[in-house]
Amino acid sequence: MECPYCHSLQTQVTNSRPTLKQTQIWRRRNCLNCLEVFTTQEAVDLSHLVVIKKSGAAEVFNRGKLYSGIYGATIGSKTSDREKVVEKITREVERDILFLKRKRIMSMEIADIVLKKLRKSHSATFLRFLAYCKGIENESQMKRELEKYVFGKES
Repeated sequence: MECPYCHSLQTQVTNSRPTLKQTQIWRRRNCLNCLEVFTTQEAVDLSHLVVIKKSGAAEVFNRGKLYSGIYGATIGSKTSDREKVVEKITREVERDILFLKRKRIMSMEIADIVLKKLRKSHSATFLRFLAYCKGIENESQMKRELEKYVFGKES
């Protein structure tokens, strides 16, 4: 790890703790060159994951797209801590994807994971995200999708 003060590569970890439900590592480091102390956060990198889109195109997993999709569904929400909620759900989805231990995933599988998370605690956001990711244009489509996600019925 490079020291942010003197750019030396000679650093030493003096303390380390898991954070955010074991998804990140907090580390306190000392620079052996300039003796400054600094902190780093380490998170799992999912850039090895390939997402297969509806069109069949493949692209590298992009956390920003996941976050912005969830964030867009929260617009209109009365929650004052919207960013915290979106960050929490994004981290949980990333963790679930990581636990799958796969190198490729369909975009709709990611959407399904998000929907399961939202359904439990954010019903209005769940409905907006459902309409967004499924491209719902009318009431009958929404009813079919709701039956599938809420009641477990397949049409």
